[in-house]
Order: sequence, then C-alpha cells, then structure tokens
Amino acid sequence: MHSIFGTKHIIILAVCLILIVLAYIFSRKLKFATAAKIMLYVGIVSEIIKIFYYTVANEDTHGGILPKSDLPFHLCSIQILFIVILNISTNEKLKNMLISFMMPSCLVGGLAALLIATTSSLNGGFILTLQYFLYHVAIIVFALYLMTSAEHAPTLQGYFSCLKVLLVMMFFAFYINSIVYDGVSNINFMYVAGPPQDGLPYLNDKNGWLSYIIRYAVLVIGVVTLFYIKPIVLAVKDKITSLKSKGKEE
Repeated sequence: MHSIFGTKHIIILAVCLILIVLAYIFSRKLKFATAAKIMLYVGIVSEIIKIFYYTVANEDTHGGILPKSDLPFHLCSIQILFIVILNISTNEKLKNMLISFMMPSCLVGGLAALLIATTSSLNGGFILTLQYFLYHVAIIVFALYLMTSAEHAPTLQGYFSCLKVLLVMMFFAFYINSIVYDGVSNINFMYVAGPPQDGLPYLNDKNGWLSYIIRYAVLVIGVVTLFYIKPIVLAVKDKITSLKSKGKEE
C-alpha cells in the first residue's frame, strides 16, 4: 500500500515538477487556440481512461455503469467542460469569464490534487496513476500559460468574474450532489457536502455542516483573492491616487 508522501508519491511529484517546467516552456510558443485544442485532447483521453478503469473496477457491484461518485463534477474534472466551451464558443465575454475562473482553480486545484493524491491513483494500476497525475500536470501548465499571457493575465475584472463563477459553481454542486445521491455512493462533488477527508485542522465538520461550509467558502474566497492580489492592489493604489488628485484640484 503506497501512502501520501511515501517513496512512490515523492518520486511521482519530482517527475511531475520536471514535466510542468518543460511543458510550460513549450506552451509559451503556442497560440491560445492551439493550447486550448491540446487541452481538449488531453481531457478527452483522460476521461476515456477514467471511465473504462472505474467501470471495469466496479463491474461486480455496478455492472457496466460508471459509479456516480466518478462523474466529472469535481473541481479539476469539470474543467474539461470549460475547455470544450473555450474551443467551440465564439462569445469572448463568456470565454474570458471562464478563463478568469480556470486560472486559479486549475492551478490551485491541480497542485492540491498532486499533493493530496487519491488512494486509487497511488495504488491503482499504472494506467490510472499515469492518467491522474498527467491530467493534473496538464491543467497546471494551462493555468500558468494563461496567467503569463498578455491577453489573459489576471485583472480586477477577472477577479469579480471568478467570484461570480464560484457562486454559480457552489449552487451547481449542491444540486448535482442531491440529484445523483442514491443513499449508498460517496457523493461529495466540490466538497460542499463535507470535508475532503477526516481529521483536517480547519476544514472539518465538528461543529456541523453550516460551520464547515462557511469555513470552506472563506478559504476559497481567500485563495482566489490572493491569486488576484496584484491587480487588486494596483486598483486600490490607482483609486487612492485618483482621490488625492481630485482633492488637490478642489
């Protein structure tokens, strides 16, 4: 049994770091349309592998049906839907709104997934381990690519757009968890039903679900704010300068 931050996990993390650096350097030469198309192919292949693996692995209990808990509604897997929209939509406002959300969520979500790997990814077959880590490497690289591009660099407007998408995603997660819950499966998409794992010092439900969800919301908003801290600070400085100039004129 391989544990988180065990020998196998540390080796995989080292390989992932090297891949992230190399892939990011390569991505800098790509146009946005090409980068988005590559991510679409990566997402499709990743989901196909996951579908076949979990369907076969749970064949005795679920037959030839993918378990509901493995539907692509987690923070990282749902990015595939957004990547599809980036490839087919002509609505630039919609695409920019999604990108403002994808930059922090792909980066933070991807890094968290690498560091806190699932049991199945560390102890499953080679193909599942490959799928899990390479997919999260890919979304991290895509986030870095977007962040450092002149066209999609983080902005104050992007910050507020990201918060709007987060609000929609939270309500979506509540509804989808309720729709697919069957009283048996461990359904917790976006972790709005409870903590990602037991024993966490901050994200826990010791004081009930309401306390947990408030802590969770504060953490998520805090992380997004830190991600967009540069344009936020610049906007505040510009506002202060503007007010000072206006005061002198009066």
